[in-house]
Amino acid sequence: MPAPEFLFAVLLGFASGFASGAFGIGGAAITTPAIRLLLMRSSDIALGTPLPIVFPSALVGGFNYWKAGKVIPRVVLYSSLFGFLGTVIGSSVTSLLDTRYIMIITSLLLIYLAYRTYASTEGERSHAERAGRHAGRHPVSLLALIGFSAGFFSGFLGLGGGVILVPGFYFLLRMDLKECLGNSLVVIAFLALPGSVIHSLLGHVEWPLVLAMTLGVMPGSYIGSFFTIRARNRRVQVLFALLLLAIGIIFLFKEVKGLA
Repeated sequence: MPAPEFLFAVLLGFASGFASGAFGIGGAAITTPAIRLLLMRSSDIALGTPLPIVFPSALVGGFNYWKAGKVIPRVVLYSSLFGFLGTVIGSSVTSLLDTRYIMIITSLLLIYLAYRTYASTEGERSHAERAGRHAGRHPVSLLALIGFSAGFFSGFLGLGGGVILVPGFYFLLRMDLKECLGNSLVVIAFLALPGSVIHSLLGHVEWPLVLAMTLGVMPGSYIGSFFTIRARNRRVQVLFALLLLAIGIIFLFKEVKGLA
């Protein structure tokens, strides 16, 4: 790999890691289009290569959230188990349904969730009340629903699980926002493991590129999670709402344009 390309991959990894650590997402929303359009790799490489990078990103960022007491093992366990099931089913039905119209509906849902996230305030439910809810009070049924939905949409549409997990944790489980981000990050790491193995066996992972991006993604995830843990909830809430809005608009524009 030429030195300029290697350096760009490191910087790309840093940007992906920062977004992952700061907002509890996998980072593929950044890496997949960049690998495809800027590094000029095939669509298979652009799809498969970001998956192994998720794990070191989550390892570093998740550790910061865990130290801050924001990771709940029970939430991670059940969300991951049902997320695996959702990923398998979502991947299996991709060839049976027209994903374009479902993607349009999903995009509109993301835009709505962006609005709800921005509009909601801690005045509805105090930070102490959210943070004080014990993990044991989170119903398994809701954990199953959130995990399965994130896995299904991830497998079916290639949509990062974090954009489903974080709003699900926040609005359905009434968790503290930073708990939502930390738990989402760890769950995404587990959901990325089977995909990493499969795409590696299929030859869709360019390992030199993975190495270069990992060098950037680990410090990026550390700084991103460090920033979020110490930032005010309201600021994080607004930034995450803007992220959801951007992803929703991009996917909506892409799919509507494809129908023309």
